[in-house]
Amino acid sequence: MTTREALHEIVDLLPDAKAELAHTWLMDLCDAEDEDGPPLDAAALASLDRGLADLAAGRVKPLAEYERERGL
Repeated sequence: MTTREALHEIVDLLPDAKAELAHTWLMDLCDAEDEDGPPLDAAALASLDRGLADLAAGRVKPLAEYERERGL
């Protein structure tokens, strides 16, 4: 099975609410292609994965609250 085929299978398993989120992420990924930029190393990718997991689990706060807590 190719990577594209595996992605199609995963997308087919997603409930509608998560499919919309996956669509947004994939469109962002397509738009983010930067051939002139440096490749992301394993540490950067792991950091992104942790951030996405925090978002998925609701471990986020509004920017205004963050700024208020830090006196910004």
